[in-house]
Amino acid sequence: MIELIHVTKRFGAETAVEDISLSVARGEFCVLVGTSGCGKSTTLRMINRLIEHSEGEIHIDGQQIRAFREETLRRRMGYAIQSTGLFPHWTVERNIGLVPRLLKWPTGRVRERVEELMALLGLAVDEFAGKYPSQLSGGQAQRVGVARALAADPDILLMDEPFGALDPITRETLQEELRALQARLQKTIVFVTHDMAEALHLADRLVVMHQGRIRQQGRPLALLREPTDDFVASLLGGEDRGLKEAALLPVSERMLPLDPRGLARERVGQHASLREALSIMLWRHAERLTVVDDDDNPIGELSLRRLVGARGHE
Repeated sequence: MIELIHVTKRFGAETAVEDISLSVARGEFCVLVGTSGCGKSTTLRMINRLIEHSEGEIHIDGQQIRAFREETLRRRMGYAIQSTGLFPHWTVERNIGLVPRLLKWPTGRVRERVEELMALLGLAVDEFAGKYPSQLSGGQAQRVGVARALAADPDILLMDEPFGALDPITRETLQEELRALQARLQKTIVFVTHDMAEALHLADRLVVMHQGRIRQQGRPLALLREPTDDFVASLLGGEDRGLKEAALLPVSERMLPLDPRGLARERVGQHASLREALSIMLWRHAERLTVVDDDDNPIGELSLRRLVGARGHE
């Protein structure tokens, strides 16, 4: 869906991005992560030509991006940023419907799309459609920004630190909503963050950048287990990588059949992470947990020895 081939970007004598190659498959959630100034936002903005690349090629669906008019290319891609970019004197409804109106959709179709997206993102139409950005909380404004990015039903969604200014609870809620949206809509997403926990939680493909280059890319578990160098290992959490891996794996990966000796008193859901299970064990001073399904029926057990001593088949 998106392919960068030996792409370089220079600003005068300064090289911001140097000779990077990256392929993002259709429907993949790709997260660019790295320290400040590593080139991740520049890379994102080259994809929709907000910044022009200096060397190399960028393809969308097999076609070079410079074959498109800039406006045409950008309208094919949703774009969400940390500051939301909402027009302060426009209502929520008008902000979300911006791109469909530019594409000259019929008024009724624009209205239907706005209402559909507001419902999808948990914004009651009667309550929020007529409000202005200044009347919204940070989380609500960010939802409007995501809705606007999705309004013209683009195949590609570019997101630059979209949740970076939010409090931890709101940020975690929106991460879960974005994961649920991705599961339903199957958009191709390129997401920039400096928050490694957020990157690991969201990514299908994780791309670690440093000083304008890609240092390593692949599935989050693969990078956690086999970082290519000390920089990547440190960025991924150093000695904390084991806990970060545990946060990615569900309890069902290490679950054993029910123990005939009886059920453990403390319980954990099958979809909980191994990190959550470990936290329960530490908090409750328990070496065994009964694993329950969505209806709270016992389906297996997890022991501390099993949790720390065996890897599943992931």
